[in-house]
Amino acid sequence: MESANLSRIASLEAELETLRTSLGQKDRFIAMLGHEIRSPMNGVFGMADALSRTDLDEKQRRYLGVLKYACDALLLMANQLLDKGRFEIGQTTLVPEDFDIAEFTANKVEEFSGQAEVKGLSIGLESKILANSRIRADQLRLGQVLNNLISNAIRYSDTGGITVRVFLQSRPDGRLNLVFSVEDSGIGIAPGQHSTIFEAFKTAEPAQMAKRGGTGLGLSLVRDIVELMGGKITLDSALGHGSTFTVELVVDAASREAKFAAPVQRTLPKGLKILLAEDNDSNAFVFQVLLEDAGLEITRVRNGEEAVIAATNGQFDLVFMDLQMPVLGGIEAAKKIRAIEDSVNTPMPIIALTADSLASRSADYQAAGFSGKLTKPVSQSDLL
Repeated sequence: MESANLSRIASLEAELETLRTSLGQKDRFIAMLGHEIRSPMNGVFGMADALSRTDLDEKQRRYLGVLKYACDALLLMANQLLDKGRFEIGQTTLVPEDFDIAEFTANKVEEFSGQAEVKGLSIGLESKILANSRIRADQLRLGQVLNNLISNAIRYSDTGGITVRVFLQSRPDGRLNLVFSVEDSGIGIAPGQHSTIFEAFKTAEPAQMAKRGGTGLGLSLVRDIVELMGGKITLDSALGHGSTFTVELVVDAASREAKFAAPVQRTLPKGLKILLAEDNDSNAFVFQVLLEDAGLEITRVRNGEEAVIAATNGQFDLVFMDLQMPVLGGIEAAKKIRAIEDSVNTPMPIIALTADSLASRSADYQAAGFSGKLTKPVSQSDLL
């Protein structure tokens, strides 16, 4: 009996090790996939951003609007695939932070106004929020929920519009009830299909998915995130009468009041000297265009080793450092630059350029000596 138990334990341990190996491989694959998808997307987004600031006639601006709509849809699809993969291997964690929910939802509606306009749809925001609208929650995950719900509303609506509603109310225990909904005037969903609509790769009407696009992962990902945050999502819909998705969460009040902050500066002093470490030629060109358009002087290097040499021998105001480069990676390069700075006491900002959208890894970048990070694809306003 004891021998049989030992044999079974050994077998279970072997299976567990196989599972760990498989999960590790999937994690590396997802990280690689994220980098390979986001890097070329940076070129498309960046050039569209640069093009939007040139002299265009009305016809060209319409073309550019369609291009931006397609870019946004592609980015959302890529994020859905990558995030669903992370959920499946248990690598999704919540990173709470203090932010203003009223400002947050208003910005989200504004982000999608262009997509709605391309389809001839209206989009609006209705809110009922406490005087103090600052909460503590995972802003990135809430953003993903709203992104998916609003994007779906636009995709499945041909006329009319979308209304985003947000409510924030106090609770007796000191926490806050956060409820937001996205209502559309689209094709609707039959009541008998409400229970399956949140399953991965399931849609109410496969023919509509084929016609309108999408991965079939958006609502599944939304449910995963909402449940991870301890909330629930419900659906009110009927065929031909649109849909309303409602998310109910309990969140904390912000841990402290926001300090006064000056308006964000979108222009910089001319002539600032920037060191750009980026091995991908097309991405480097995009960054150079966006930065030089703002009047900055750019020196580009192709790997971390060259970045260390340039930062040591040159006089730069700031470094943009890609993380995945040959010869020496961005993290190792940042550590070497910081070690040299410690001896001469001349620190400068080093900003990580990464295709990894996981907010939980920001602490890793900070520990490596980075002053901050930007996730590809980036716009000129992100850079400035």
